[in-house]
Amino acid sequence: MEENKALVRRYYNEVLTGRDRRLLAQLLDPSFVSHVSGGPVVGIEVYTAAVEATHGAFADLVVTVEDQVAEPDRVTTRWSASATHTGSFAGVAATGRPVTVTGMHFHRIGQGRIGKHWEELGQLGLLRQMGVLGYPHHPRTS
Repeated sequence: MEENKALVRRYYNEVLTGRDRRLLAQLLDPSFVSHVSGGPVVGIEVYTAAVEATHGAFADLVVTVEDQVAEPDRVTTRWSASATHTGSFAGVAATGRPVTVTGMHFHRIGQGRIGKHWEELGQLGLLRQMGVLGYPHHPRTS
């Protein structure tokens, strides 16, 4: 299980933060599927393009692994990320604003590779930090 956790940490440290997208071909199974809010992303090439777009939108992205739990074929990771919004993301032009987001990923591991990936992240907070959504008024309580 520690090997699987290390595999997933390489994804965060070397691919997402280190920007080595070529490594995805080694870390991901050829039939890789990423389940994200916009619908499934199927295949290494398509997923690599999605990561490239993320790097274009957040040029100084740093992802930190906060916690991991593993079972023989699964790794769950709670993570945080910080970046500057430097390019178009979700239809929003670059704002130059600093952003932080937290999330969880659930990875299915087989034969030393990541086969599937499910993502849950704080999209609402991210969009608010990018200036797309306002913050609702919360009345003060005594």
